[in-house]
Amino acid sequence: MPAPAITFTLDLEDHRPSDRAELRYPMLTRRLLDQLDDIGVTGTVFVVGEVAADQPGLVREVAERGHEVALHGLYHRPLTELSPEAFAEDLRVGKARLEDLVERPVEGFRAPMFSLVRDSRWAVEILRDAGFTYSSSVLPARSPLFGDPQAPPRPFRWPNGLPELPCPVARVGPGKVPFLGGVYLRALPWAVVRAHLARRNDDDLLWIYCHPYDFDPDEPYWVVPEAGRIGSRLLWYGRRRAFARVRSLLAGRAGGPLGLRAAALSADLPEWRPPTGDPDGSRTS
Repeated sequence: MPAPAITFTLDLEDHRPSDRAELRYPMLTRRLLDQLDDIGVTGTVFVVGEVAADQPGLVREVAERGHEVALHGLYHRPLTELSPEAFAEDLRVGKARLEDLVERPVEGFRAPMFSLVRDSRWAVEILRDAGFTYSSSVLPARSPLFGDPQAPPRPFRWPNGLPELPCPVARVGPGKVPFLGGVYLRALPWAVVRAHLARRNDDDLLWIYCHPYDFDPDEPYWVVPEAGRIGSRLLWYGRRRAFARVRSLLAGRAGGPLGLRAAALSADLPEWRPPTGDPDGSRTS
């Protein structure tokens, strides 16, 4: 069975306890871009609009190195904290800002914290109206933060035609987890990650998601409010081996930017119509 292709994606955001903390993500991102250059991999970088305003040269460099630039919100705020009107304005400003920097269309969107859930599905129509051609915003599982366990685990089209590329998940113990992303990729036993990957076929659209801090073992520890004390310890766990795992996963199967893969799939994607009156919550604690 052919090995399924895997796309590398990065959520480019400023992850600090306060503005007084050392600004590390520009250095970390450039180091990561060098490592990706060394293994000949290009992927998709979802950029927070605020980051683009603060570090325009970094965003231009991402594009110049061949990576797709997509939007990760104007600010790193979950969709559930926005009104439809505020979200539409954020998309307008963020998309225009990125397009001015990279001088090409910005067509992909990823909701901060995968916060496209039952209570924020109104965002799908706004994304389509704003000119986005795909979303990568759904975690189809329960999660300590945001998840939509009703959503299909494979790529689908929303009723308005917008393609959705959900986060790849695998069953680990009693639940499903995004085994190719963030803390899960760093903390899960490597044998578990490889075993789940071996069960996938070439029709799966798989992608890794990371953040600059995933590759930063030297960042001073702080308690991340949304993660709590235990979760914050996990956020630091395994950072020294993060890129070695990424490199191993991508060897011989790098899938290229998500936008290209979404375009190749979009005509054949099944439509998913979310059920109404869902008694099952989208957010868990």
